Amino acid sequence: MAAYETVKVKAFIHNANPGDETGDVGTMARDIQDHIETLDSTAQSTLIITHTALRGDRVLTLICGGT
Repeated sequence: MAAYETVKVKAFIHNANPGDETGDVGTMARDIQDHIETLDSTAQSTLIITHTALRGDRVLTLICGGT
């Protein structure tokens, strides 16, 4: 297994509404886009982005990035 020096994990819970990255802050697409942009592309690659359905119409998104 690779030895990562720094790993960042971020979890989001949103309603499963359609949207895009230019939408309002607090929407799933915008929040995910904003977080990915905080990762340093020269030192931190995005390792995992995964979603799972929660009860009702909510979705959990987990983003793991690291070097």
